[in-house]
Amino acid sequence: MRVRQSSSIPTRQEALAVDEYCLAAQVVITKTIIPMQLVVHEDFDTFVKSRALIEGSVIRQYNWHAEDGNIRGISCKLKSADPDGLCQDMNRQVYKNLQKLVDDPVYDLVVFDSNETVSKDEQPGMTGPDWLAPFEMTYLDEAGNLHIATKGFTVDFTDERFLKAPPRFRGVHYCHLVAPEYLAGLMRGTADAGMSVGRVVDTSGPNPALSE
Repeated sequence: MRVRQSSSIPTRQEALAVDEYCLAAQVVITKTIIPMQLVVHEDFDTFVKSRALIEGSVIRQYNWHAEDGNIRGISCKLKSADPDGLCQDMNRQVYKNLQKLVDDPVYDLVVFDSNETVSKDEQPGMTGPDWLAPFEMTYLDEAGNLHIATKGFTVDFTDERFLKAPPRFRGVHYCHLVAPEYLAGLMRGTADAGMSVGRVVDTSGPNPALSE
């Protein structure tokens, strides 16, 4: 488990740095520049049991690795803001940065799917385990266009349905995001689409994505 600190708007290089990725995502998605402390979890179970502390300034990150050891996806447990942006805002920002670095990209069009679930209003039955469940993050459509999908999970601190819940369970915004190196590989044609992230978790106990 590693800890990183941020106190300002991330530069283009910092937005692509894996070890500080969720710090950049916190700024891009929530449009805030409040200093945050990032804990990067090496172990999936500890990430599942962690939370983005509403009382403090701690956010969480977990990296999804492919069989070759390269990072393909990054999951962030962020603090929410009013108003909040979308998880895809970070993916689009990274793509914009990579366009300046990748010559002759393979895909003329990269589509950032807009059907992410970022609010319990859109999918009332969504839970922490639903957010953690596997889903296909990158795929090609019939026309050969590259699609980047994401999945968000938000519990607003002022949501009346959660006012009786402990403060630590509210004011959070969770996102699954594509890793910059993997996206660059897709753009260059050196990496393949069809990558999934997520893992099935035990739902027999308390909500694991919002637990201690």
